[in-house]
Amino acid sequence: MISMIAAASLSVVMALSQEVTGQDLNNILERADKLFEEAKTAYEEAKAQSSVPGFIDAGFKLEGARIKYLVLQEISQGEKQRIAVDRMRAVNQLNKLVNEGKLAINKAPAPEQPVVVAEPAKAPAALPAPTPRPAIDVSKRAKVPEAGTLKDVEKQVKDLFKEQYPKKSQTDRQALARMLLLQADKTMDDPLALWVLYREAQDAAVQACDTRLISTAIDWTARVFDVDGMSMRAAAFTAAEKTAKSPAENAAIVEHLIAVSDEQVAADQYDGAEKILVTAAQCARKSGDPRLTLRVGLRTKEVTEAKTLFRAMKSAIETLAKKSDDPSSNLEMGQFLCFAKGNWDLGLRFLIKGSDAVLKPLAEKELALPTSLADRAAIADAWADLADKEKSPLRKTQMASHARSIYESVLNDSTGLLKARIEKKMGELGSVLATKQAPIDLLKLVDPGRDAVAGQWKLADERLITPAVPSARLQLPYIPPEEYDVTVVIKKTAGSSGFAMGLVAGGNQFAVGIDGYGGTITGISMVDGKPSNQNDSTRKVSVFTDDEPRTLVFKVRKEGVFVLSNERELTSWKGDSKRLSLPAALAIPSKESLFVSCHQAEFAISKLTLTPIRGQGRSTAGQSPK
Repeated sequence: MISMIAAASLSVVMALSQEVTGQDLNNILERADKLFEEAKTAYEEAKAQSSVPGFIDAGFKLEGARIKYLVLQEISQGEKQRIAVDRMRAVNQLNKLVNEGKLAINKAPAPEQPVVVAEPAKAPAALPAPTPRPAIDVSKRAKVPEAGTLKDVEKQVKDLFKEQYPKKSQTDRQALARMLLLQADKTMDDPLALWVLYREAQDAAVQACDTRLISTAIDWTARVFDVDGMSMRAAAFTAAEKTAKSPAENAAIVEHLIAVSDEQVAADQYDGAEKILVTAAQCARKSGDPRLTLRVGLRTKEVTEAKTLFRAMKSAIETLAKKSDDPSSNLEMGQFLCFAKGNWDLGLRFLIKGSDAVLKPLAEKELALPTSLADRAAIADAWADLADKEKSPLRKTQMASHARSIYESVLNDSTGLLKARIEKKMGELGSVLATKQAPIDLLKLVDPGRDAVAGQWKLADERLITPAVPSARLQLPYIPPEEYDVTVVIKKTAGSSGFAMGLVAGGNQFAVGIDGYGGTITGISMVDGKPSNQNDSTRKVSVFTDDEPRTLVFKVRKEGVFVLSNERELTSWKGDSKRLSLPAALAIPSKESLFVSCHQAEFAISKLTLTPIRGQGRSTAGQSPK
C-alpha cells in the first residue's frame, strides 16, 4: 500500500522545466486534489473508527498531495499558483489534525464543565473540549472577515466583558482568554463574532504568556477559518517571548517554538523554522537551563541540514518523474524522508531502490518485516551502529531515534541475554539523544503554596518535603507527552506507608503506589477498576527498607507502564491505557497533569525530572490547580 502511494505521489510530477504545458499543470492539480480528497476521507474514517493505521494511510495520501501542490507552486504562476498556495494551507491544517488524531486515540473526553459567561469571576480554570459539531472541511474553511465588518461585533464583545477587560494582571488576562473561548464555543453560527472572540482570546493569552491558551485559541481558529495556523503560532509565541518574565515561562515558550519549528520543517518551510529558533535560543538563555540552550542549538543545526536535503530532494523529483527507478534520485528522496522528515515507513521504500551500499540492504531487511526478536534487534543494532559513526547531528539523532523505537518494540518480549543486550544498547542511545530530548526539571516548576492539593508540602534545601497525612497530594505543573520517563530520587524520612507517582497514559490518569498497604505492596492503582493490591501489576515487594535514597524510574509507553528502582524492575504492566484509572481518594483538579502523593509518611524528593520519549509535553506553571 505504501509503495503504491509513493509511486502515485511521484508519477505525475512533471519535469521542472520551461516545457511544462498548461494541460500538464491541469493534470497535476486535478490529481493533487483527488489525493487530497482521499486523504480527507481517510482521516474522517480513521477518526470515526479510532484507527491508527487509518490515520497513517491518510498521512501518506496527504504527503502525495503535498508534493504535487509544492511542484505547482514552483512551476506555475497566476491562478494555479494561488490555488496551490491555498491548498497547502489546508494540507498543513489537515496534517496537524491527522497527527492529533493518532495521539488522541486513547484519550478520554474532557468532562463537561458548566460556565456562566456573564459572571467572569466564576470562569473555570480549565477549558473543556470544544462542543462536538459536524466535521469541518479544511479545504472549505470560512474566509477571514474584512476588518471594516467587525466594528459592531468588537463593541458587543467588549461590552459583554467590560468588567474583565480593564484588569491587566496575568491571572486576569488568563481568565479573560478562557471566557472568550468558552463564549466562542457557544457562537459557532456567527462567523463575525466567532472571529473576534478567537482573536481577542489569543491576544489575552499572549499578554498572560499562557502558552496552552495561545495554542488552544489558534487551534480552534484554524479549524473554522482559512488561516495559516502554523504561521499564527509562530507569530504568537514570538510575541509571548516579550511578555515572559520567569525562567519557567521562557522554558515553556521554548518547547512550543521547537514544536512550531518541527511543524514548519514538516511543511518544508525551513527559512521560517530557522528564524523561529533564533527566538527559541533567546528564551532558552533566559530560562537559565543550559540543556535547553544545547537542545535549541542542536535543533538549529538539524534544520539547516534538513534545508540542504530538501533542496537536493527537489531536483530528485524531476528525475524520478522521468525515471522512477533512478538509484541516485531514490537515495536522495529516501534520505530526505528518513533523516529530514523522520518518515521511515515511506523513506525506506525509496532507500531500497537507492544506490547506497549500506542503506539499501538495511532497508531491504527492515521492509521484509522479520518476526524473530533477534532479527529485529539486529536491524536496530545496525541503525545504532550507523548512528554511532555518524557526524551529522540530523542523521545521528534520526538514526538513534529509529533504532530506539525498534529496540522498544522488542524489549518487553525479550528475555535473558538478548534483553540485557537491548537494555545496554538503549542506555547507549540515551546519551546520544539526551540533548534532543532534554529532561525537564519538574522540581523547578513546583510552588507548594500554589500546587498543593492536600497537606502542607514544602521546599527546603532544594528538596520537596511531603506531609505525613492521609492521601497527601501535590499537582505537578506539567502535562506529559504521549510517551515519557519520570525519574524520582526519593528518601523516606518518617512513617510506615508509601509513596505514589501520579501519571497519565493515553489521556487516562492513574498512580503507581510504592510500598503501599503498610510497606508491602507495589502496583498500579487502578487497573480495570481494581486497586494496586488486586490487579495484574500487583507485586509483593518493599522498596524503602532503610534510610538510603532510591532512584525510581516510571516509564510510560504506548504498550504499557514499567517501573524500576535503582535500575531493577519493580513492576510492569502491558495493555490498553483505557483500562487505567485513578481512585477518588487521589483525585486532583487537572485530569491531564502529573502529581505526587504519599500516605501517612514523610519523604524527601531531591530529584524529579521528566524525559520526553515521544510527543510534546507542556508546562502549566503559574496556573493554580485550585
